[in-house]
Formats: sequence, structure tokens, C-alpha cells
Amino acid sequence: MPTAPAATALLTLQGSATPFDGIANVRVEEYAVTGRSVAAIRRSIDAARPTDPNDGKRVDGLSRWNINWRWRRDAAGTCSTTLDNIGFEAVVTVPRLADSDVPARVRAQFDRYLATLLKHEEGHVRYAWDHRGEVADAINAAGCDGIKDAGMAAVRTIAEHDVAYDKATRHGADIITPFH
Repeated sequence: MPTAPAATALLTLQGSATPFDGIANVRVEEYAVTGRSVAAIRRSIDAARPTDPNDGKRVDGLSRWNINWRWRRDAAGTCSTTLDNIGFEAVVTVPRLADSDVPARVRAQFDRYLATLLKHEEGHVRYAWDHRGEVADAINAAGCDGIKDAGMAAVRTIAEHDVAYDKATRHGADIITPFH
């Protein structure tokens, strides 16, 4: 988990939409990194980057999401929920250049790196968002007494994707433009 982020922002890359368009309640937290050269900025990223709680590795970007739910019991005693009652929120933590006088060539390289880092993080967030309906399905199949366990099991199954995705992409190394 990152320590106190330097800023929280709705991120727009070069005037384009963020990769999280269409996903509700995504917040981007940025940790400040300094330097004017690629090497100095890389050292700053390495010093400030968060730790992935799944495997303990330090990573440049980190996505955390939460799925919660509400359900109702009808007059016949049947408990159920709908996708409208499945809550979702995500926090994505990535670096932000704190120095305003970074040379244009270095800033352009950082921007390419950040865009691909965000694309990797989108893979985590979008998968959870797209599969939140599985929580509703599990709840509806469980019956009133099994709602909590069924919902939590569905969330754990979705979370297993994060671990597998990072393993398959080597924490995004297969898609993130290197910054070093």
C-alpha cells in the first residue's frame, strides 16, 4: 500500500480519455517523482513506488478495487440482488512528474511509459468491473443464509485474476514501455 499520495487526480493523458472510461468510481492517486533525467526519475520511482500486497513486490503502479453489495428479501422470503446493487470502486496509484522543467524528450518518454502503465492497471480494474455481475449471480444462487459467503467467494475468484494477470504479464513488463 502506498503511503500518503502527493495528489489525487482524474487523469487525462495528452487530452485523451483515460483508460478507465466507462468504469464507475475509479480514482487515480499519484505519487510524486522528481528528476530531470530518465535515470534520476527512475531512481525516484524506485524509491517511492508501492508494494503489491499479493506478492510483496515493489511495482510502479498498483490497482486496488472493492466490490460490495446490497440485497433484499421479498415477501416470499427469497433473497436476491441485481447488478444495480453491486457497488464498485477502485484506486489506481501511479507516478507523477513533480518537476515542471523536465526536458521535452524526457517528458515524452515518461508520458509513453505512463500511458502503458495505466493500460496495464486498466487490465486489473476493468476485469473486476466486468465481472462484478458474478457476485450478483453467486448471491442469487446462494439463498439468504449463504449470501455473505457466496459474495465473498465470488470476489475472491475475481481477485485471483489480479495475481494471474500479473504473473502472466510479469507485472506488466510485457506491455509497459520501459522507463530506464
